[in-house]
Amino acid sequence: MSSAKREGTFEEFPAYVVRDFQPEDVAELKALTHTALGEDYPRSLFLDIHGWWPEGFIVTSWRDEVIAFIAGLVSSPGKARILMLAVREDLRSRGIGTALMKEFTRRCRLRGLRSIELEVRNSNPRAMEFYKRLGYTVRYLLPRFYTDGEDGYKLWRPLPKE
Repeated sequence: MSSAKREGTFEEFPAYVVRDFQPEDVAELKALTHTALGEDYPRSLFLDIHGWWPEGFIVTSWRDEVIAFIAGLVSSPGKARILMLAVREDLRSRGIGTALMKEFTRRCRLRGLRSIELEVRNSNPRAMEFYKRLGYTVRYLLPRFYTDGEDGYKLWRPLPKE
């Protein structure tokens, strides 16, 4: 079960909203994915991900503008996989990504999932540190994982029952 909206306040700007993805968000998500992740995914990918697990696609907006999102799915029994996490570059290190990860984790627990996995680029030590702070550990190297040939790492964390 997902929540329609959760409001909060980041340190340096007023109220933001963490909410479920809506198909109307796709244009903003495509632009954010391009600038924040260097990827140019087709519109259909966002809609497909939403169809696989709607509760796993969460958006953060501020002043009616999408500033961040997380998209994940249930990859196998008991396991979620985060496919994308993007935060607008000028708003990073302000708790937005952490808020999205906490909400995604909450939804995974509600679904009864036992672990979460994701991939991160070898060239992104900032992301590696972010995920390690949230309890993720490196499982193994993924040679030439990304479309540009860059290696990645598989990260994982358990979801113990609370």
